Amino acid sequence: MLMASNVKPPQTGKNHNFWQSFKHAWTGLRFTFQHEQNFKFHVLIGLLVIIFSAVIQVNTTEWLWLIGVIFIVLIAELWNTAVEYIVDLLVAKQYDPLAKHIKDVSAAIVLVAAALAVIVGLIIFIPYFWQLLF
Repeated sequence: MLMASNVKPPQTGKNHNFWQSFKHAWTGLRFTFQHEQNFKFHVLIGLLVIIFSAVIQVNTTEWLWLIGVIFIVLIAELWNTAVEYIVDLLVAKQYDPLAKHIKDVSAAIVLVAAALAVIVGLIIFIPYFWQLLF
């Protein structure tokens, strides 16, 4: 006679409550951080910007802009990662020109978000650098 297993089968249905959804989201965030170099890079840059902003004491409005663009870049990178996995799943490791275009456009989302972050960073930080130099 076989003993009953305490192992639950993988979830295939909808989440039933907030905490279940939160757990899956946290798992996805951890997975992305562990497996995606670009995500790690963006997190590192975001942390450096936060530390530098604290040192030079940016004002509240500048904090809002900086935190906003940092999160936009991270969201874009998460989106790009999800799209890449979906495309890879659908094409089953076969080359498809349309799949390449989808992945390229998804990567472009990250590029545009990062460009926005750089522009906002320059607008905020150049006056601080200017004051330090002169």
